[in-house]
Amino acid sequence: MENLSVGFNQDSSLITVGSSRGFSVYRCNPFKKCFQHVDGSIKHVEMLFSTSLVALVGSGKQTAFSPRRIRMFNTKTQKYICELDFAATILNVKMNRSRLIAVLETKIHIFDLETLDILHTLPTPPNKKGIVALSSNIKKGYMVSPGHDSQGKILVYDVINLQVRSSINACNNPLQILSMNAEGTMVAAASTQGTVIRVFSIPSGTKLHTFRRGSLKATIHSISFNADSSRIAVSSNSRTIHIFELKDPQDKKKSTPNTASAIKSYLPNVLSDIVEPGRHFAFVNLKDNTRSVVAFNKDELIVLSSRGHFCRYTIPKNGGECKLRIEYPLIEKPDEEVGVKIHGKSSQPVYTGHFNDKAGEKKSNGSITDYTAFKFKGYVKVSEDGKKEPNKQIEETKETKEQTAQNINGKFVPETQ
Repeated sequence: MENLSVGFNQDSSLITVGSSRGFSVYRCNPFKKCFQHVDGSIKHVEMLFSTSLVALVGSGKQTAFSPRRIRMFNTKTQKYICELDFAATILNVKMNRSRLIAVLETKIHIFDLETLDILHTLPTPPNKKGIVALSSNIKKGYMVSPGHDSQGKILVYDVINLQVRSSINACNNPLQILSMNAEGTMVAAASTQGTVIRVFSIPSGTKLHTFRRGSLKATIHSISFNADSSRIAVSSNSRTIHIFELKDPQDKKKSTPNTASAIKSYLPNVLSDIVEPGRHFAFVNLKDNTRSVVAFNKDELIVLSSRGHFCRYTIPKNGGECKLRIEYPLIEKPDEEVGVKIHGKSSQPVYTGHFNDKAGEKKSNGSITDYTAFKFKGYVKVSEDGKKEPNKQIEETKETKEQTAQNINGKFVPETQ
């Protein structure tokens, strides 16, 4: 069975699915397929909130879908707006309302989202997994990434003002995952051991919480904060999803004053975690250890499986095991019509005006707005030193023109040998 690329948009109202056939968008609540584009093989899909703008990275199975190319797609017009070619494989892509981040193994390129001008190229330690997290709140435009390849250091970088804000000593072993809350004030981190999850304040680096996920080494698949940053959920290859409560450290000290709490702040991470580790509040038992991505939806937890399953669990008020409420498949036949189309007729009103910050602050109901802020269209090559080629808009080749025509029609024609 094919492993899918699954994920959420920034407010977890929509789901993105990349496959060997193209990509799809689903609404979380109620669960419905909104959009499907049958094209080339996609390994990464990044959506800008609930707008029509999507960044795609191919798997390399077709020439036009190179793993070194970001293709910006508009689901409203069903056209590719522009393409960004890089000298190395793209490992991750992140967007907020003002920035586009492209993560390569030893570099992070920061673009202005409207003009696609390269604002800065940040050299990084070897980052083979493309570990990065970007704040969706542009007022706190922080990006976090590994600051060392053999130690658990977190680099906090301001992508708006283009400057390093701080460096956090998160753990002794290298990092394997980073995740930020919606406000951009906290970051959760786990080392390659995967036994302990730590939460830090940004940009100060103050350690706020430490949670014990388990005693055995594990691969962490995802970490997600809920809307008000009062809980986090952690999925891993252990077949158990853990949900932890983020209580105010001051409340903890008032409710459980003891010697351990008093000396904890003076101890290094490896000792403080032993003195007073936090335990999970609730949990989900999965059927297998397939890679899964999690997100909160009020008092429910949504779990996406790379095998193609959407599951919604109810979180008990008093904690304990979460109960499965709904399960749907994320894959169907390429020509099957499921649910409603975002830009077609549906029971939900579809806004097609200009996306702005004021509209973006409203809670999304799963509808998609047309993103029209782009001031650049064309094909750009980014050199190894992070500069654009002399010709800003590169002339289209015959092959590219043919492929673009196929993409506009929403179809992909396999290459002939």
